[in-house]
Formats: sequence, C-alpha cells, structure tokens
Amino acid sequence: MFCLFPGLGVWKLSFHLRFIVMRCFNIANCSGFASAAAGFLLGLSIHSAPGAADPKEVGVWYDDTGKGAVKIEICTPTTLCGKIYWLKEPMADDGQPKMDRYNPEPTMRKRPICGLPIMGNLEQLSDGGFDNGWVYDPKEGKSYSVALDLVGPDTLKVTGYKGMRFLGKSFIWTRAPADLPSCDTQASLPPVPAPVPAVRKKQAKQAAKNKTASGVSKLGAADVAKSTHKKKKTAKAAATQPPPVASN
Repeated sequence: MFCLFPGLGVWKLSFHLRFIVMRCFNIANCSGFASAAAGFLLGLSIHSAPGAADPKEVGVWYDDTGKGAVKIEICTPTTLCGKIYWLKEPMADDGQPKMDRYNPEPTMRKRPICGLPIMGNLEQLSDGGFDNGWVYDPKEGKSYSVALDLVGPDTLKVTGYKGMRFLGKSFIWTRAPADLPSCDTQASLPPVPAPVPAVRKKQAKQAAKNKTASGVSKLGAADVAKSTHKKKKTAKAAATQPPPVASN
C-alpha cells in the first residue's frame, strides 16, 4: 500500500487514504478497499491525534508483590512493551546482579534481570485497554499472553492467560512515584554496611558493665569490698571489749 504514494510521510499517507475512503464510500465496488483502508488508519498509531498524550498505561508500575517495578512504554507506533525498571533486592546472595537463571533457553540465563524485557506486542483495543501481547515471568522462566486494563488513575489490572483470557489470572499493579530510582542507579550506589545484630550489641554492653577501669571484674571488686568490710567490723568489735586483766 505504501507504494501508492512513494516519498510521502505517514501523515501525508493518512491524508490521502482518508480522501480515498471518503470517495469509495460512494462507490459500491470500493467498499472492500474502504474498509481495509479505514482499519489501517485506526491502527496507524496508538495516539488518536498528533500531539495527543501517551496512553495512561504508560509509566512505571509496582507489581503485585511490591518487590519489583515495570516500565511500560510505547515501543512501536501501535504497541506497548515493558521492562524491569526497579528491584527491591537487585543483588543475589553472592553479591552479583540477579540473572535470568530460570530461562528455558540456556543462552539467555546470563541476562541481567535489571532492564529485562518482560512484556511486548500489546495492542490497543477499540473499547479500551490493551491485549494480544506477551508477558514473561523471570521467577518461573515462563511466558503467557497478557492484557492490561486501567481500573483507576494509579491502578492497573494485568491479566496473564493461556488460550482464553477469561480463564486467566489477574494481578493489580500500582503506579510508582516519579522519583523511583532505576535498578541501574541502585547498582551504581555504594553498598550499605550491614547492621550490627542486636544480640552482639547486648553482649558487648554486658561485657562493658562487667569491667572496671583497672580491668578487674565488678564481681571481683565486690568480693574485695566485702572482705575489707569484714576486717573493719572485726577490728571495731575488738576495740569495744575491756582490756584483759593481768594475772599475778
């Protein structure tokens, strides 16, 4: 169809197709072409008009677990896609970035989870929402069909399914704040020192209490004080006794 108007931009092509559609609506044998051209125009772009705002599904969303966030964006003029944007715990137990280790394709198991494409080919429906796309779950290494429905300004219903949508499972995602740092930014930050366990703090505090300035334990100091007090008491008792009488 593009060869009908060589050298024209998309907007010029749209203009000429609209003209042809209007003319063909008055000619019976053009009805098939008119319908096809009208369908092409409807699917030409996600935007309904030049300069229109992006779909409200576009943005960064916390997933249902709250441990990750996905950035949904326009990847082609007619489809949305998404990638991992933020992770609550971006590093694995060994201190290295988390990888796509459950991927069924061995060559892809070294892909970092940060920035991983997990959603694509979502097409806008005439009655609202997006469907006919795919979603990948890196926790399982499995892919599903997916649909998106905006149920509130900051609430997105994500439905994953196999075959029939009404048999699928839905999850609620919430819109993330605009200043949420990406997992790339998280990885570049210096590591946070591990907190000292409370048990260790208590042990150190108790050990300090059991020490005197000279290094003698308080328990030992108490024994010394007790012994000194006993000696003083004995000396006092002796002083109150009458002197012994001298024998002839």
